Amino acid sequence: MAIRKTLVQALAASAMANLVHAHAIVAPAGQLDARTHPSPTCDPSQTVTQTETTTVTSWTALLTITLGGPGTKTVTETTTTTTTASPTFTLPSCPTQCPPPPSCNNLGFDWAYYNSSARNTDTTYSSFHPDFFKNTAPVYVGTTSYVGGLYGQSSTEMTGPIYDSSRVSFALDYFALNHHAYIYACERGTYTVDIPYANDAVYLWTGAKAYSGWTDANADAKALYDQPDHIAGRASFRFSVPAGTYVPVRFFYGQAQYGGGFSFNVTAPSGQVIVSDWETFSPYVVRYSCDGTTAPAFPAFGRET
Repeated sequence: MAIRKTLVQALAASAMANLVHAHAIVAPAGQLDARTHPSPTCDPSQTVTQTETTTVTSWTALLTITLGGPGTKTVTETTTTTTTASPTFTLPSCPTQCPPPPSCNNLGFDWAYYNSSARNTDTTYSSFHPDFFKNTAPVYVGTTSYVGGLYGQSSTEMTGPIYDSSRVSFALDYFALNHHAYIYACERGTYTVDIPYANDAVYLWTGAKAYSGWTDANADAKALYDQPDHIAGRASFRFSVPAGTYVPVRFFYGQAQYGGGFSFNVTAPSGQVIVSDWETFSPYVVRYSCDGTTAPAFPAFGRET
């Protein structure tokens, strides 16, 4: 600072003889604002803290001297300060890969729990017949954001909750679960339904017969547990549809003795998994369309055709 002031004084003294006029100007400080934000990964469920660094450069004209010659010389004093702050903000919502259908409290699967007496003694659980339950009153009816699970995995786990029914305790052997919903195909192409694990049985229906007319014989896929050899069942099915289509989907799980479980996934043509055991409602799985006619509500459990 002393060097700059000496320079100003020397310049003023040497010009005094030819001075036409001179005046001091105190200019308002200017700012150069440089900010750096890391690009956050989208996750609407998290709030994070990120560091923001701001550099401010201020300048003030100490003296402006107009000489008799052609030029004007200005000497300035500059100071630079850097401040660091740590603001907290919520990350932006993750974009969906393609537009979902309108939502009106209609997300998820309808499901029903039934008691079953079918014991598995062979390679195909042949004593279990899903269509037997069409006109059987269920023990419990609910809605779930995810599907699949493991049941009765120990000798002490004879009862417990299923899905979000935390206030209800079910028998975890000799039961059946009926599920139905619509898959909204926001992109055209081939959708894949995978049943990578079934103990004891999972039957699948898609299209019109999933809504009405489903039988054991016309299931699109069956994943059946081989009891004598203790081999879990597995199956896969693919269907192709145009964009903007509501596809009825039904699957029926049968559980016999000794505990079991199943996995069930639906993957879109883009590779996006839209049905799984993740406890999050998919915007592409609905129980009915909001207009009530494009994808009407399924018949009530126990009164199906």
